[in-house]
Amino acid sequence: MSKYILKDKIVIITGAAKGIGKAAARLLAESGAHVIIADVDPDGEKTAAEIGGIFVKTDISSPEQVENLKGTAQEKYGRIDVLINNAARQDVFPLFDTSPERFRDIIFTNLCGTFNCIRIIGEVMEPGSRILNCLSVHHDVPRQNKYAYDASKAGLAMLTKETALEFAERGITVNGISYGAVKTPMNADWTSDPEKSKAVSKNIPLGWIAEDYEIAGYMKSVIEDFSDHATGTIFTIDGGRSLL
Repeated sequence: MSKYILKDKIVIITGAAKGIGKAAARLLAESGAHVIIADVDPDGEKTAAEIGGIFVKTDISSPEQVENLKGTAQEKYGRIDVLINNAARQDVFPLFDTSPERFRDIIFTNLCGTFNCIRIIGEVMEPGSRILNCLSVHHDVPRQNKYAYDASKAGLAMLTKETALEFAERGITVNGISYGAVKTPMNADWTSDPEKSKAVSKNIPLGWIAEDYEIAGYMKSVIEDFSDHATGTIFTIDGGRSLL
């Protein structure tokens, strides 16, 4: 198994304005990759400037905006080597206090949006390219009040496997990374609260919450070291959370 060289690779990372996506963008740029940040958050412009990449404002739930993202990457670089589907939204709601529209909005971004990226961008990727989808330990570990987010990640797990079959004959790998509790802006409602953080840590066998750069490092390792003969695989880094 050879090591995948990231230097001079063209990488699109969705949802990379902040959090894990931003940490991954910085790490891959430091490895010599040309990183394109796709996000609805205008802070993506600042992140791109920090790492020497480019920012394309993109709502991945819109096929038209994903087409624009693809066109921008092709026009500037002529190709796309790595696609990291990291963009996601989450919401917390009791089952009977929400609406189908609220549930659907999360599914449209997390699942349908990732489908848009794989279908539209994957169509022009060449043999040897990599697609990496970001899941959650809760794609198969149930909990309460995050129904839409967890259902979207469960769907993404199967989408990862089925698109891996589709892309295999083209020599393109499709894998997923599943992680547990991470200190990110999206989780600030509980990571900023010592008591809530302590309660979350009790459900992690290793006893502590991951940092965004740790997940980014694992993403880099999957792309570089494990994606030659691995496809349709969900790699897990969760401190043992899925064991419970």
